[in-house]
Amino acid sequence: MDKGVKVAIIDNGINELLLAKGLEKSVAVEKGICVADTKNIDQQQFQHGTNCAMIIEKYCPDCDLISIRILDENGKGGVASFQPALDWCYKNHIRLINLSLGTVDFRDCEKLRCLINEYVAKGMIIIAATANSGFVSYPASFMNVIGVATTDSPLDYCKDYMQMGIDTVVPSVHAIKIYDMEMNTSLSNSYAAPYISALIANKLKVDSTLDIKKLKLYASEQSHLQMVKGIYEPDWVYRAYVSGRGTTSRVEYYFETVIGTYDEIQGKIDTVIAYSMAELENLDISNKHLIYLGNEDIHNIDVQGFIWSKETRQRQIKHNYYQGHGLEIPVVILAVEDAIDKFYVLTELKRAFAIDGYNAYTIGMEPECVLYALEYMPEPVSDIGAWKNFIESQTFYKQSDLVIWCIPVEDQDKYMKVYPDCDVQIVLYNEGDNNIVEFSFEGEKVEKKISEPIDRKDVEEIYHIIETKLTEDEDG
Repeated sequence: MDKGVKVAIIDNGINELLLAKGLEKSVAVEKGICVADTKNIDQQQFQHGTNCAMIIEKYCPDCDLISIRILDENGKGGVASFQPALDWCYKNHIRLINLSLGTVDFRDCEKLRCLINEYVAKGMIIIAATANSGFVSYPASFMNVIGVATTDSPLDYCKDYMQMGIDTVVPSVHAIKIYDMEMNTSLSNSYAAPYISALIANKLKVDSTLDIKKLKLYASEQSHLQMVKGIYEPDWVYRAYVSGRGTTSRVEYYFETVIGTYDEIQGKIDTVIAYSMAELENLDISNKHLIYLGNEDIHNIDVQGFIWSKETRQRQIKHNYYQGHGLEIPVVILAVEDAIDKFYVLTELKRAFAIDGYNAYTIGMEPECVLYALEYMPEPVSDIGAWKNFIESQTFYKQSDLVIWCIPVEDQDKYMKVYPDCDVQIVLYNEGDNNIVEFSFEGEKVEKKISEPIDRKDVEEIYHIIETKLTEDEDG
């Protein structure tokens, strides 16, 4: 009770002279390692990290503050500095992290997700400010991070915080004292995050056993806006035990798996993945997260961690309030025969677009998609309008460049009615020793034969045909 909670502020450094208590430690990431920070952060420099520290100290005066400098004097830095910073925190037993920074670049998402998942699985609590631009940012949008936005934002997206992974909306304008002059911090998500960091530090001072799920719930209860809880993306998994067997694919999951009898390996995992309730009957999963890919109702299951199921996505669609004016990006509909490894095709196609800087919102209709960091969407049969509005909201906030929607070959006539004016329609099916790819765009048809099984080079060829067609108008 009498021992202060350690809070690391990963930022651009802190002017210790402006703090009542001073810093417990000050380090900087240089050449991939943390070293003692000898840089003077004076009053004339950009005081971003200092302001965050003063806010935390204001609301939790007895905490122990640690400065980890990864940004320059202009607030710029690379995601490569996150790993040594978090590793240093873990080795120095610092559990609570304030990140009033992040990235909106989709290419940074995968690297940060793997890193954040590892350290959160080890007990770290990360509070992150969302981007002031109003788009999805990383790591604030990750489910196992407490994402924070400010009240009184000039951006008109207050009903859409769920789509951005934001857990709480709190004030960012705080009175702080710089020497003898009192001033207010500016309206910015950056200064909302340390307010929540201070409140959580106070909670941990009373009960250090609180985990990320309980602290996310606490943060949402402090929100000045009512938040929709618990229906974000299943992106938290570090190590999982997969019970049962789903569709065979050559694609690796986005997380690690641990093999063995459950009693022997349960201490090594954070998540259980199951395909039926029968698989869970003899497993003690009360202190784990759960991704459930079956069809049964799991509302009464005893799990203390995060839970995701098909119903989670349906609730997310239901609670979407975004109303746009129709998609303004290309739509590619990919009809794939069931015998073909659709997860492989989708992940390789998404990768090919990403290499050239295109952010493809890649959809499949099987819940297993979430294991490969693809988007799962249920059949758009009950409310096509809500389904389409959700896709539009996702692609807007994630700044997607195109939509790729994979559908079953046998149902293509039914689903083509959702986007009858799609830009590209592709049918992929097996014929003897070959796979046939049929492209259709604006009445033009192209057919190609590719190998069986499909390899990366084949998918890259499909990509280049799509990319050429979608950009030919731009190129004149």
